[in-house]
Amino acid sequence: MNKAVLIVILFLFPFFAIAQSGKKPDITKDSLTLTHKKHSPHLATIYSAILPGLGQAYNKKFWKIPIIYAGLIGAGYLIKYNHGEMKERQDALKLLLDGDSSTIPKSPYNTQPIEITRAERNQFRTNRDYSIIGFAGIYLLNIVDAAVDAHFYNFNIDKPLALQKTRHLYFSSFKVQNVPTVGLAYRF
Repeated sequence: MNKAVLIVILFLFPFFAIAQSGKKPDITKDSLTLTHKKHSPHLATIYSAILPGLGQAYNKKFWKIPIIYAGLIGAGYLIKYNHGEMKERQDALKLLLDGDSSTIPKSPYNTQPIEITRAERNQFRTNRDYSIIGFAGIYLLNIVDAAVDAHFYNFNIDKPLALQKTRHLYFSSFKVQNVPTVGLAYRF
């Protein structure tokens, strides 16, 4: 008795869900035709712009998400490291150039010439700026990748697009001393 009630409920549930949503089922369509749900590149782009990797998840390209986050985390680490080193040298320069002999910077900078400290600070500032550009580039590449993948989501590649090697045996047309020859044919 319980199994029969469960089967009836499971059988009638889709009809109740359709009735609740207000949509009528399309019975006129042939059941053999394939209908593809519209995959929106605009939506994938917005998802990736809001949260990196979300557009790739929408496109079902889950293997790209760790690559995106590895790039963003790596660029973020380089930004933090280079900014910290630049700030350390900037603070040492402030102490060296303030004109007060009682303020001495910490160990490597108190004996190092000011020009070297200034050059190191400028180098770390340049590296920090390049890291920021790299972070922004990875973020933008994430968005572009999601948009392009969404455009090609339903793209069907039935035949390989690469050069194919096929072998043909010519038994009747080409014989060399009554031995069938083997030939290679390339299809483009």
